Amino acid sequence: MSRAGVNGPGARGQAGAGLIEVMIALLVFAVGLLGTVALQLTAKKSSFEATQRSIATGLARDIIERMRSNPGQVPAYVIDDVGDTANPVTASATCTQAAAVHCSPGQLAAWDLADWYGLLIGATETVTVDGVLANAGGLVEPRACISNAGGNITVAIAWRGVNEMVDASEAQCGSGKGVYGDDDALRRVLVMTTYIGGPG
Repeated sequence: MSRAGVNGPGARGQAGAGLIEVMIALLVFAVGLLGTVALQLTAKKSSFEATQRSIATGLARDIIERMRSNPGQVPAYVIDDVGDTANPVTASATCTQAAAVHCSPGQLAAWDLADWYGLLIGATETVTVDGVLANAGGLVEPRACISNAGGNITVAIAWRGVNEMVDASEAQCGSGKGVYGDDDALRRVLVMTTYIGGPG
């Protein structure tokens, strides 16, 4: 076969088709890579949302058990808008075993709420970022409300989610505070109800 036959028009056409195939393969690969990244971001957001809901569930159970342990002071636990760092919840006495202080039931209720406030905002877990101490635990922009209707206790905990959704929660805890986006579209709410009778 002559050299002219090897370098003829057919050979050049085949080389061009190979380049187009490579470009198409790169395009398909790029689209698949973008899809994988988007999937990972969605999974990360879903994992964060699930973690926040788990924390809220644990916090609701925690305060309910504290109330069960101090049934004579159930009305003292009724509170609204816990979690606003501009209005921290404080107590006059530290009612822990380590403090070795004998607290009255009323002091214990006040301490429970103050301690629970610290758990909500994540004050028990801190990190230093660029020389600034910051809370690392708790919920994002939490607001919690505890109500009592004849022993029927409702604990509602709101926090800031990552994706906008229609705020369909009937619990008004945290709504209209301006911290959950337009129309509270980023507000997530967990509501837990139980009954706590008076001291027997």
